[in-house]
Amino acid sequence: MDTAAGGGQTQAERVYERYYTLISTITARILAGAGTAEDAEECTQDVLWEYLREPGKWDPERGSEQTYLCMLARSRAKSRRSRLLSRREEPLEDELTFTAPDELEAAAVRDALRRALAGLTVEERKLFTLRFVYQWSGREIGERLGLRQSAVTTRVERLRKRLGRLLEEQGIALEGKER
Repeated sequence: MDTAAGGGQTQAERVYERYYTLISTITARILAGAGTAEDAEECTQDVLWEYLREPGKWDPERGSEQTYLCMLARSRAKSRRSRLLSRREEPLEDELTFTAPDELEAAAVRDALRRALAGLTVEERKLFTLRFVYQWSGREIGERLGLRQSAVTTRVERLRKRLGRLLEEQGIALEGKER
């Protein structure tokens, strides 16, 4: 890496020291509610790495280095936010809480879930497996099954309701998202 003028500091060190806090603030604010702190840190590192890898993309006549990096950070963070939100999948445990009125053991609840799953159609079990076991996004499921993402979302909601009814028939209450 080239050494910056005065003092033997590399370009990477100079950019990191000067802009890291600014870029991380931008990415953290844009990604708030969509990603984790790790997502924001990764985005910050991606912005810095992209700039250092291709410094010729910055045109000093169009704006300062700081402005360029802020715009780059904003652009990359907005893209990442969009990807994170489109892929956001809550684990089954966050959506569904199983309770049994007579304090059944976890094994009994698992057996009730197995029986409820057996009451689903082949397509519903496939959807359940792709969505809740493999944690596929609606887009991925849609591509696999030849459906639009909105159709997948609708089917997942119907599946939750049906699964809830099947579990209630066995005395297992389903709490969480409305059915």
